[in-house]
Amino acid sequence: MRIEISPKARYQLLKITDYYAEWGGMRSVERLLDKIREKQERMLRFPESFPPEPLLAERRVTYRSAIINDYYKMIYRIDGDVITISAFWDMRMHPNRLQQMI
Repeated sequence: MRIEISPKARYQLLKITDYYAEWGGMRSVERLLDKIREKQERMLRFPESFPPEPLLAERRVTYRSAIINDYYKMIYRIDGDVITISAFWDMRMHPNRLQQMI
């Protein structure tokens, strides 16, 4: 198994880390990235251990979500031996926004 991050998800993560750096400092960015790495390690060992994302249940592809902290989820899908991270979603947004994003 390997993990790929979509260009859209990379951009979202960049915006999130920029915000954390500005308002919380580099230590808060490091803590956030540590949590993301922890979730990714679990994904690699047990790809289906995170639940399907209910807001995307109507899709043909099963999207799963890993909660990173109180504000963000990492949305991903599994295709063979590739785990693709499709989005880093701010859970404070309206649920329709996630459906439009992916």
